[in-house]
Amino acid sequence: RAVLSQVLQKLGKTMETKDEQFEVCVQSLNKQQGDGNRLFKDVKAYHAAVKAMHDTSKRLSQTLREVYEPEWNGVEDFAVITESEDLLWNDYEEKLSDQIVRTMENYTSQFPEVKVT
Repeated sequence: RAVLSQVLQKLGKTMETKDEQFEVCVQSLNKQQGDGNRLFKDVKAYHAAVKAMHDTSKRLSQTLREVYEPEWNGVEDFAVITESEDLLWNDYEEKLSDQIVRTMENYTSQFPEVKVT
């Protein structure tokens, strides 16, 4: 039936009809989908940057442990400080993954790509 309608439209025998409200909804959905995908991309990039920062922080702590002289003040506190810092990074990275990245994955997976025919 759709093919017949298209043929008649091309021959000028019928008028093409449009559902303006539907078109507005499609545009809105496409915008929301694009915005959601862009946000998800940025969230993943931010999460990757947090992981990189955590890795860099661990390397810096390791280097500081290696160069810190035993007779320097605070040597006994240094291990506790670096371990605590690593725990904080782990916690932040895990919460970011659980509360934001997975939430965005679940949200964007609800919207398969909309095709306009």
